[in-house]
Amino acid sequence: MKKKYSLLKVLAVLLFLVVVATYFIESRNGEIEYLAIVDVFFNFVQSFYYFFDTALFILVVGGFYGLLNRIPAYKMVVQGIANKMNKKSKLFVIVVTVAFALLSSLTGLNLLLLIFVPFVISIILLLGYDKLVALSATVGGILVGFIGGIFVTFKDASSQYATSYTTFEKMVGLKSHWSLATTLPKCLLLVIGIVLLVIYIISYIKNTDSKENKLSLVKTDPLLVEIKDKSALKGKSKDSYNVKVWPLILVVSIMVIFLILGYMPWSDLFGVDCFTKFHTWLTGISIGKYQIFTNLISGNITSFGTWSDLGNYMMAIFSLCFFGWILSLIYRVRFDDAMDGFVYGVKKMLIPTMTVMLAYCVLVCSYNNGFIDTIITTAGKSFGDNVVVHSLITMLGSVLNVDLYYTSAGIFTSIISSLTDKANLSVYAVMFQSFYGLIQFVGPTSLLLVVGLSYLEVPYKSWLKYIWRFIVELLIAIFVLLMIVSLL
Repeated sequence: MKKKYSLLKVLAVLLFLVVVATYFIESRNGEIEYLAIVDVFFNFVQSFYYFFDTALFILVVGGFYGLLNRIPAYKMVVQGIANKMNKKSKLFVIVVTVAFALLSSLTGLNLLLLIFVPFVISIILLLGYDKLVALSATVGGILVGFIGGIFVTFKDASSQYATSYTTFEKMVGLKSHWSLATTLPKCLLLVIGIVLLVIYIISYIKNTDSKENKLSLVKTDPLLVEIKDKSALKGKSKDSYNVKVWPLILVVSIMVIFLILGYMPWSDLFGVDCFTKFHTWLTGISIGKYQIFTNLISGNITSFGTWSDLGNYMMAIFSLCFFGWILSLIYRVRFDDAMDGFVYGVKKMLIPTMTVMLAYCVLVCSYNNGFIDTIITTAGKSFGDNVVVHSLITMLGSVLNVDLYYTSAGIFTSIISSLTDKANLSVYAVMFQSFYGLIQFVGPTSLLLVVGLSYLEVPYKSWLKYIWRFIVELLIAIFVLLMIVSLL
């Protein structure tokens, strides 16, 4: 296999270890339930059913950028930013890292931030940095933001309402999300994580002073803007030099605002119900018995703050397709060219998507068997309320259950239930979120990491060799902070 398939090999080995584990560890039912080889294949197919929207979202992100690459204005924006930041390239990398971390922490919309990653990566690569810098500044920034995430929400497995969302604070019984016991440690972790990551990236840049030491760019970098100056636009049209970029910026900005409004759980997180009331009023407008919005636009579009219920990423998929179509009309891109660009982008995302679905197969296999529940129960009986042991279990569970909902429902809930002393539940809330985020930096099932490595064709081994020192530094910082918080 080529190096770009190295992550697939790692996931295949992990899947094999899961199968082996089912032969020696009892399932959640208290007995050995062997995972048959053909059932692994069935689970892989089943993962497309359960997580179809995620797979489609990743493909459409690729298609969206494939379409943008047919628009001269997009290339001019990317090249223009690269030209302006050429003498301040390190500052640009720092700003990007901080921006992604803050966006992740303040919105919790980690996978949706993938929409911006190819755009920023193109700029960083055009500035002359390698793919490891591009990956750590974008995906790394998002993951640091999650570790210190102030607004991290996910569906409530214990709720009878499909639209209900919860937080780690709610799961441990804290009355308010704004608990000082969790908010302050998260803010500290956010600052520490950002500082460590920025220092790490800049140090790597300074130490990488020759092309031989860099992870070289391949000729077929997916969706990378290849122009180096305006002269590269020759032959497109007579108006190539007068292309206006403000419509592109305006349309993309509107799309981003819609996505943030739609996916932030305003009601569950902040108690804001104005969007729900507006949606009720809008869908109630009718001419006689004919409901205008419901029958003319859609009866399936829910209010802002609840878009995750309409298939987690279906509205994001629709938004990318719709606003991409609007841009193609504004810039008069021929339909055939637009479709060719979209299809090209989708093809470039096929390997990342298949890799993600294999990661989900690991989740389906381990979660359906439930042997991790047996590990948690055994650890509780043997070691009691040991934060270190539970941290290790959290990291193991985070590798096996890539999705936050399944990790919290299958791992965090079991850990909390096994505790005999409920006095330090807030510490466990911070512990679980931080270690889950830490594993996303190196875990072969981490969705953002999987997409990033596959998208840039970075070998998994190269990433581990690059990032391991940062992981050790951040791990020490988390443990020290948890020890201090537990003593207060």
